[in-house]
Amino acid sequence: MKSSILYFVLFSLGLCLISCKSEKKADAAPATETTTPAADPNAGAAPATQGTSGSTTITPPAPGTAEPAQNAAGVWHFTCSKGCPGGAGTQGNCAKCGNPLTHNAAYHTK
Repeated sequence: MKSSILYFVLFSLGLCLISCKSEKKADAAPATETTTPAADPNAGAAPATQGTSGSTTITPPAPGTAEPAQNAAGVWHFTCSKGCPGGAGTQGNCAKCGNPLTHNAAYHTK
């Protein structure tokens, strides 16, 4: 009986030592990423980056050309909150009074 218990303990110890030594080869290799470019950079599709783990990260596209400060009708994109004449193409402060410029919804109407 003592010898069978001893053999069982030695066998279990051997299995534990062998299983602790083994490593997965996928974990040992450094992760590499591949980037797939969009078919048309002006199409607005973002390139997808995929790692070895299978997860996909989508990066937003770089902004293309900026919208003009005035549309074809001459309406400013951002106007002064106090009503000063003029405006700007980006949000900021009024050049005349220094108050913040607000978005003009009429800029987007056709």
